[in-house]
Amino acid sequence: MRNFFTRKSPVFWILCCAVILLCVHSAVSDDLDLFSESVRDRSALYPREKDPFLAGLLSWFMMGVGQIYVQEYTKGSLFIAADLVDKASLILLISHINNKYSQDEATLINWSDFNTGTKVLVLSYISVSLGLRMYCVVDAYKSAQKYNERYFPMERDKGLSMNIDAENISISYSIRLNNKKGNEKK
Repeated sequence: MRNFFTRKSPVFWILCCAVILLCVHSAVSDDLDLFSESVRDRSALYPREKDPFLAGLLSWFMMGVGQIYVQEYTKGSLFIAADLVDKASLILLISHINNKYSQDEATLINWSDFNTGTKVLVLSYISVSLGLRMYCVVDAYKSAQKYNERYFPMERDKGLSMNIDAENISISYSIRLNNKKGNEKK
């Protein structure tokens, strides 16, 4: 199990070839082009309201996907890169713990077996990973709110809303009682 992801392992080379083939296939295939001209033109003519909860939920499962859902592609790409670095760090951390503390395949490792340096490494990974993930979720939520305010200014008076200030966090739900939009008194 220790030599599973080394450069001499056939599993390593199979995974590398699969990733390269997927990248090449998505680059040359028109079927996988989700942002083709026809889709891009239709979405430009008829923008849809973005659900902030869905944006946050997407970013919780994979960082950056909520930002891409809200059409902030640069920020989403950066968060996806951070998510890939996070997953690679997790694999390296598990490999480090496995190489350092297990003698054979059937050995179970307890928290009390770790030395102080390994405990600090595990706790710092967990805190940085969760902190980055929470930042990404809040950013996706706020980005969806900004998108809706930009494209749908009259629709702000209904639905679930969340306000995060320096001192308070508030969640509220409101509904519209009449069907008319933009009731302005003259």
